[in-house]
Amino acid sequence: MHILVIRKVPEDLYQRLKDSAVAHHRAMTQEAIVSLRSALELPSVESRPSPQESLAWLKREVWNLPVRDTRGADEILGCGDDGLNY
Repeated sequence: MHILVIRKVPEDLYQRLKDSAVAHHRAMTQEAIVSLRSALELPSVESRPSPQESLAWLKREVWNLPVRDTRGADEILGCGDDGLNY
């Protein structure tokens, strides 16, 4: 196994890592490894769908769903013109 030393970690990042370690009942080193592993396993920008592909998917899968509630937005939200509830 290799050893990695990270110096000059910003205070806010260090505190977030520490809080996450406590929340997951892990040592700081274990939490850092888990965080690095999950960050590096995320899909790269190149493997994500393009905006055009996302828009095509929305049009195909979402925007054609039937409307089951015929109420208008005002009725659903229950707010008057002043933004307050009825």
